[in-house]
Amino acid sequence: MVRSNMKRKGRAGMPTALVAILVLGLVPHFLSGKTAEAAGSAFPLKVMVGQSLVLEMPREVTTVSIADAKIADAAVGSLKSVVVNGKAAGVTSLVVWEEGGTYTLYQVVCSDAGVRQQVLLKCKVAEVNQSKAKELGMDWTAFVRSAQHLDGALAGGLFASKVETPADPLLLGPNTDGFLAYRKTDGNFQFLTTLQILEENGAARVLASPNLVALSGDSASFLAGGEFPVPIAQSANANSFAFTIEWKEYGVKLDFVPTVLDSQRIRLYVAPEVSSPDYNRAVVLAGTVIPALLTRRIETTVEMKPGEVLVIGGVKQTEEIKNTRKVPILGDIPLLNIFFKHKSSSLIERDLVIVVSAELVGQLATTWPSPLPGEPGYDAPKTQSAAPAPKGGK
Repeated sequence: MVRSNMKRKGRAGMPTALVAILVLGLVPHFLSGKTAEAAGSAFPLKVMVGQSLVLEMPREVTTVSIADAKIADAAVGSLKSVVVNGKAAGVTSLVVWEEGGTYTLYQVVCSDAGVRQQVLLKCKVAEVNQSKAKELGMDWTAFVRSAQHLDGALAGGLFASKVETPADPLLLGPNTDGFLAYRKTDGNFQFLTTLQILEENGAARVLASPNLVALSGDSASFLAGGEFPVPIAQSANANSFAFTIEWKEYGVKLDFVPTVLDSQRIRLYVAPEVSSPDYNRAVVLAGTVIPALLTRRIETTVEMKPGEVLVIGGVKQTEEIKNTRKVPILGDIPLLNIFFKHKSSSLIERDLVIVVSAELVGQLATTWPSPLPGEPGYDAPKTQSAAPAPKGGK
């Protein structure tokens, strides 16, 4: 009986010992995996200068270590808590070791509410005239002699595009994009044509390209345009009116409000506006012509990293222009005026594109730029059409 009991204990004890060995072997592997995961990622931690933050941990804290004690310091507050104190604006690392040898890595971002950073705002406002991008113009002249049943010479031409000043022969100048000429050997026939391709001249233009510097939380604005007066009636009697004048802005206007959240994020409120007077819908008040305004306005708030670019597009405006030319008196006769009047209409589609970028400014320039535009020795910046070829390459 004793031998039998001993055998049963031996059979039951072997699996128990094996499981214990396997568990003990897996513990270091589990701990090393947890440590590697913690070491590869840093959890963000924000604290203000002069303030403290209590960090609760799931297990007992053994020790803490902070990389830069000038930015913040840390101490064990209790068995399972850590106190972090902000000392100066900046970013540093905090490591918290817990019972069992595991640790957690934190990225401490310390901000100073009394020191505001400056933000450089770069903006470009461009307009694409899609109707011009589709236009193609051509002027031509031709003459023929000694043709069958032609007792003389025949000449003609068409200058609908007005590439250059109408002339015979056609002129070539800065507005000409191409030309074609043919003359028969015996000189009895000649054909000339000049071309103007607006895609080559460019159907896009930059309306404004300002660079502004603003404090975090403050606004910055820019206006490239003008103002026109608007009379406002204040009082009136039987014989007179009393007016005051208010000025209405128009042109390219930009409003910004940058807010620095930390060294990696900027909250930017941007409100670009492009407006122009519209005299087709003007009103006359007290003898003053007051135009309407064609306005395209956008307002948005985004969060972006320093150096990132925000592109706003798809702001389209469609404008239809109608022109009428007629002969005086004859052009007003019903039915008959069709022979003495010419009507034309054009459809213009404009697409507005706004590009905005924000960067943190560490220090402004301390030297006066010289020479300035208009001063002797100033060279206007040149646009590079292509990158320079590498030396020694084929």
